[in-house]
Amino acid sequence: MHLRAAPVWVVVLLCSGLPLAWLAWQMVANPSVLAEAWPDAFRMKLLVRTLFYNGAAALLATMIGLPVGIALGRGRGVIAKVLWVALPVSLLLPSVTYAYGWSQCIRLMREWATVHEYVHLQQLMTPPPGGAKDVMRCIWSLATWLWPVPAAAVGIALRRMDAQLQLQALLDGALWRVTLRELAGVVASAAMVCTVLAVQEFAVYEPTGISVVATEVRMVFETGSFSSPTNPITAPLGGAGLAADEETGLASQRVRAAAAVATALPLLFVVALLSIPVLRVARRLSAAEEIDIGPWPRVLDANIPVTIAAVVVVIVAVLVPTASLIKSLQVHRSLAEIFNEFAPQIFGSLLIGSITGIAAIALAMGAAVRRVFWPLAMALVTFLIGGQLIAIAQIQLYNRGGLSWVYNAWPIMVMAYLSRFGWLALAAGRSTWSPRWRGLRDLAAVDGAGPIRTALGVVWPIAWPLLVAAGVLVMVLGLTEVPATLLISPQRPPMLTPMLMTWVHMLRYDSMIEASLLLMSVSALLGVVIALLVAWGIRGFHPGVKANRAMSAMVVGAFALLVAGCGDTTKPQAIWCETGTGPSQVVYPRAIAYRPQDDSFFVIDRMARVQHLDRHGECIAEWRMPEWQTGKPVGVSIGPDGNVYIPDTHYQRIMVYSPSGELLRKWGSAGNGPGQFIYPTDVAFDSKGNVFVSEYGDNDRIQVFSQQGEFLYQFGKFGKGPQEFMRPQSMVIDGNDVVYVTDACNHRIQVFKTDGTFVKTIGKAGSGLGEFRYPYGLDQDASGNLIVCEFGNNRVQLVDKATGRGLKTWGSGGHDPGQLAYPWGVAVDRHEKVVAVDAGNNRLQVFEF
Repeated sequence: MHLRAAPVWVVVLLCSGLPLAWLAWQMVANPSVLAEAWPDAFRMKLLVRTLFYNGAAALLATMIGLPVGIALGRGRGVIAKVLWVALPVSLLLPSVTYAYGWSQCIRLMREWATVHEYVHLQQLMTPPPGGAKDVMRCIWSLATWLWPVPAAAVGIALRRMDAQLQLQALLDGALWRVTLRELAGVVASAAMVCTVLAVQEFAVYEPTGISVVATEVRMVFETGSFSSPTNPITAPLGGAGLAADEETGLASQRVRAAAAVATALPLLFVVALLSIPVLRVARRLSAAEEIDIGPWPRVLDANIPVTIAAVVVVIVAVLVPTASLIKSLQVHRSLAEIFNEFAPQIFGSLLIGSITGIAAIALAMGAAVRRVFWPLAMALVTFLIGGQLIAIAQIQLYNRGGLSWVYNAWPIMVMAYLSRFGWLALAAGRSTWSPRWRGLRDLAAVDGAGPIRTALGVVWPIAWPLLVAAGVLVMVLGLTEVPATLLISPQRPPMLTPMLMTWVHMLRYDSMIEASLLLMSVSALLGVVIALLVAWGIRGFHPGVKANRAMSAMVVGAFALLVAGCGDTTKPQAIWCETGTGPSQVVYPRAIAYRPQDDSFFVIDRMARVQHLDRHGECIAEWRMPEWQTGKPVGVSIGPDGNVYIPDTHYQRIMVYSPSGELLRKWGSAGNGPGQFIYPTDVAFDSKGNVFVSEYGDNDRIQVFSQQGEFLYQFGKFGKGPQEFMRPQSMVIDGNDVVYVTDACNHRIQVFKTDGTFVKTIGKAGSGLGEFRYPYGLDQDASGNLIVCEFGNNRVQLVDKATGRGLKTWGSGGHDPGQLAYPWGVAVDRHEKVVAVDAGNNRLQVFEF
């Protein structure tokens, strides 16, 4: 390793080398990993299903991208230029927003078919979750996200193809036969690249429970079990390891990590095989830089039908899902209101993205000083492995004492993004060693300039737009990366992508739509910047003072935001539960209720498991909801009769259980009428024993029932004004029969009398005392103060319900004790102990104000 390349080596070894070493060590230290990865019948079905779904998406993306590629490679004028700009913009839009956009499009078509009584179309547009139609939706979503890959590959290959050879083929009447023969390797390689990218995505499949390798890797790591009813993968790995060190839970997480590696190994082998021909084609294309083919004759221009088809592809693939999101908005708010709501997440994402981009630019500039091969190869391998395994490796490496400043903050995300996409920056730097640059470097060497002087005086001043474009590209890909971000999910600073994934399953949700459109806008804007920088670099422009000042301002601003994002932590009195599916273990818990009759708690997690915990957090009993494939409950309450009332959110009903788990009764069905629900969220009781049920999803109201479940009356509707809700999440009814409702997406608490008469509003959007961001959980203490759990601010706030004044807060974003990650619920016991549902950290934290 040459000293001039030392900075590049250090960064690559830290970001890519260590995770690769950890993955290799799993196979050495845990031989059972290799044994468990052996493709038996169960694993073969999973692997074949994954390759079939994602291979179909890649094939469809290639077919969609072909006309665009031809228009790019043989197009002239404004349309061709617009397509070249649309290319990076389309690919950089997040896959999760594509999937949600197409879900909204299907929903709108279903509503239109219902209104016009087109029964067959309505049935077609009503796919059952996880069924064949739902799989087709996922395949189509991935294809419309990945089409720019084959389009760019074909376009570049056509631009570099020998025009004289094509002209002669045209005269011989064999143009398409010759062209297709030349493009066959490129098209096949592009399809393989699309397949590799598709198999790494789980955000498209997960919301409706479709099982592929990517979804199972996450499930195995988070729970130690497989999502299938049978689980032949993790059972042998889990047994001894879980029993080895239950006190700390560290061995349990190590075993889950090893099981996740075993789950992914067969697919990694296939990815490696697919990558070999892709690399060969890439080397052949890079060698074509030595050929100066010149302009092509106009007779080879893309014809009008191909150009029209290319424009139609862009409209359908990009504009239709985007327009569907906009059309699905129920309340149209100003850009300022939307930005204010998501400001912490946007600034946090841009902060981490900016630091990543700056580091990537430094990598590209370093690779332009000294030619590096092995760092590029190492970085490319970590990209092919995928974000989930890299994230798992980094969690295992840095989730330990003394490294909280890495694991619980921005450094781990920067390293994860550089692991995933740093190869692009290294490739950009390496491109300055191509034959086109050899003459300039040789001239500098003749003048006595060394590598550093050559880079400073010759390479950087000319190549800087391309190097900066690579850094911005890495930044944008980090902003839209789902697998690594969701598994690591640091809370300081908060980020937008993890929040999007908590909402993506919802049928129609303004906050999800607004956040998706905001992220798409930022990605599209940066995509345009990348296209302009590349065009600038190709035309040979040079940097100016303004660019340098802008870069300096970005660095200073990023670190100013970093310093501002740090907060204090108060340790909890106790931490209950750990990750897993056993007793006193949880997977993303979302609901809690206190039962005063026996001083105990009921908790529900994302596995639809209801656990009865004693006052020390130990499991007394547990049961599972009868149905859970479509979705899991987000609320639970204890009635005056001591029974457990569960709003079965995604099955549009209220379930009443005895404390031992015996189903006593249920009521409700899907719909908008009295006694019907869309997404019920919580249950509360007044002094007469009447049952109040909050719900969202087009209804956004409070319905009131008798003790027997008979509908009495309702109040509230969707909106942002008084007596209007945007996701009423939790309720508390005090001794004066006053109803307090967390109006989550309006960032406030609304107060009513039990007859529905509006009283007042408490709070507004913000992070100060008396302000809220997505207040989800709600309870009250013995003094009558409200205890508010804020999903968006990662804290619990004590509020004077008479004045609406915030008194105290507890917690901040993070993974350490005393820190919270997307808390969903809160409960107060008779001892004034507050129990917060720390969903993102798979635990409950106990404290006192």
